[in-house]
Amino acid sequence: MNQVELLQYALGNAFGILEQVASDLTQEQADWQPPGIANPIGGLYWHTVSSVDAIVHGWGTGQAPLKDTEGWEDKVLTVSAPEPEPGGDYLTYMRTIRVDLPVLHAYAQAVAGAAQGWLESLTPDDLDREIETPVGALKLAEMIETFVIWHVNAHCGEIAALKGCQGAKGYPF
Repeated sequence: MNQVELLQYALGNAFGILEQVASDLTQEQADWQPPGIANPIGGLYWHTVSSVDAIVHGWGTGQAPLKDTEGWEDKVLTVSAPEPEPGGDYLTYMRTIRVDLPVLHAYAQAVAGAAQGWLESLTPDDLDREIETPVGALKLAEMIETFVIWHVNAHCGEIAALKGCQGAKGYPF
C-alpha cells in the first residue's frame, strides 16, 4: 500500500463513519441548540462537509467548491446568518445554521466522491508538493491528513457526543 492508497482508505473510513453517525439524525436533533457555546449538529455537519469541499477543490484542484458550482449551499442551508470574514464571529454564525438533512446527506456523498476521485488522480510524488495553509506550508499528504481526514474524524466525535447529550446513540458501534 502506498501513501495515496493509505489516504484513500483513511478518507473512505472517515466519510463512512460520518455517514453512520449522521444517517439516523432527525431534524430536531440537527437543530437542537446545545447549552454553552457548543454548535448544533446541523451546523457541524455542514461545516465538516463544506470544509472538505472547499479544501479539496480550492487547495487541491484549484477549482471552485461544489457548494458553489452545483448550488449545494442554497439547497442545504435553510437558515443562516451571513458567513463571517476570516477572523469574524464564526461561533455565532455556526449557531444560526439550519440544514435540510436529506439534501445535506446527498451533498456529503457528492463531496466524498469528489474527494476520492481527486485522491485517485494523485501519485505518491504529488504528495510531497508543498501547499500553503493557515498554519504554514505543509506537504500535500500532511494537508490531506490534517485538514481533511482528521477534521472529519474530529467532528464525527463531536456530532456523536451531541447526539448522546440528547439521549440518542452517538456512534453506531
